[in-house]
Amino acid sequence: MYKYTLSVISAILMGISQQPFGLGFLSWFSLFPFLFIIENQTNFKDIIKQSFVWSFIYHLIFFFWISDNIGLDSQILRYLIMLLVVLILTLNIFLIYGIYFYFKHKFNFSILILPFIIVAVEYIRSLGFYGSAWNSLSYTQIDYLIIAQNIEYTGIFGLTFWIVLINILILKVYRKINFNNLAILGLVFIFPWITGLIIKFNHEINGEKIRIKLIQPNISLEEKRRSLRGSLNKLIDLTQRQSIYKSNLVIWPESSISGSFYNKGYYNSRLSNKMNDYLKSSNSILVAGADLRIKNKRYNSAILFKKDSIVSFFNKQKLVPNVERTPDIFNLVGLNIGLTNFDIGSELTMFSINDNKFASMICIESVFPDLTRKFVNQGAEFITYIVNDGWYPRNPQLDQHAQRCIFRAIENRRYVARCANTGVTMVVDSYGNIIDKLEFNKEGVLESEIITSDKKTFYTKYGDVFSIFNILIIIFMLIISSIKNKNE
Repeated sequence: MYKYTLSVISAILMGISQQPFGLGFLSWFSLFPFLFIIENQTNFKDIIKQSFVWSFIYHLIFFFWISDNIGLDSQILRYLIMLLVVLILTLNIFLIYGIYFYFKHKFNFSILILPFIIVAVEYIRSLGFYGSAWNSLSYTQIDYLIIAQNIEYTGIFGLTFWIVLINILILKVYRKINFNNLAILGLVFIFPWITGLIIKFNHEINGEKIRIKLIQPNISLEEKRRSLRGSLNKLIDLTQRQSIYKSNLVIWPESSISGSFYNKGYYNSRLSNKMNDYLKSSNSILVAGADLRIKNKRYNSAILFKKDSIVSFFNKQKLVPNVERTPDIFNLVGLNIGLTNFDIGSELTMFSINDNKFASMICIESVFPDLTRKFVNQGAEFITYIVNDGWYPRNPQLDQHAQRCIFRAIENRRYVARCANTGVTMVVDSYGNIIDKLEFNKEGVLESEIITSDKKTFYTKYGDVFSIFNILIIIFMLIISSIKNKNE
């Protein structure tokens, strides 16, 4: 029974190390009780049982907020979707420790192989339609920006590797307390702090300043459904509020404008003359989220307005499965379990203000490091994300989602402006510092400055080579061990 108790304790500690609890330091040792159990297991079924207990509890703590989605009328359906997500992610843990068990007993691998396996699975899990790195262990370090500076080179999965390795080294010290084990643990623990400081001091912010105005209307789901025109008028009125200074760029959140665009050249009549007058008098441009219809296709889009016309638009590429897009296999059999069915965008459309290029991505796209990286490689000098998390009244989802863009800023050394309907609206500098912010569930206007950059980081240029390196290490060790076993 004590084994299950240790697994439960380990899962709880790791769960509360994630946002919104902000206890990231717990991740440095929270895996230790679970690893203590796993290392001594000789039976595959026992490995599976312990892994299930740990993973189910951890992911339940992490994702319980899914059951609070007010967009779904049925509370039972909310809980069923939450449990489905938790169970799917639990299968990933089975995979991790199943692979570890095989390596351990087939080739007598040390537990030190585990960080490589976890990174490999986390990375592979982030790919594809259902892929996401939302629950990566790396995000436990979101409050430790010195450590986080390392992701400029390793990407987020480098932090995952470090967390797992620290826990394993603690286990080694527990097994045998001696100078060597303590010294190795100390050096590994302090290493990313030192490299993080070096990386930070070698980074300079020296681009062009652009003044921005972010509008957080705090329009509830019920209010939006009740009156689209009223919602739009609120956005316009907030935009026209007396400003501290003249802004070059105005940003509205995701789905600000609903259902009136049918082609690129059509200008939405719902944007009143007074909004047009504002854009003309202030010499500003507007980025707004909209439901864009082109021919027979429908997109969740970010649209760039200038005076009386649409300049450009970006169609969302990373759709929320079964919420914004039903997988094609379901459509073939006539099953649609989604709330809507947007088409998937294909072009990396770049926006520009003056001579400065920028990207405007939508909602969950801030969770995908590679998409932001692609935009920066195309020349984006700063990043904007437009978001509507109004489906979730104050709950951990808002914290978790908002914090993800901090790592996107560090990975690519770009300022990030995040405009959300209900919060969090904020501006993040290229070090990952939040320099301006509007809190949850508050109507308001955030005026700030961003600084452009045209430099490309190691991560921007080469992507997740660290993760791919981990996969190659596993493959190499497997080949070598297989050859060795064959010769014996």
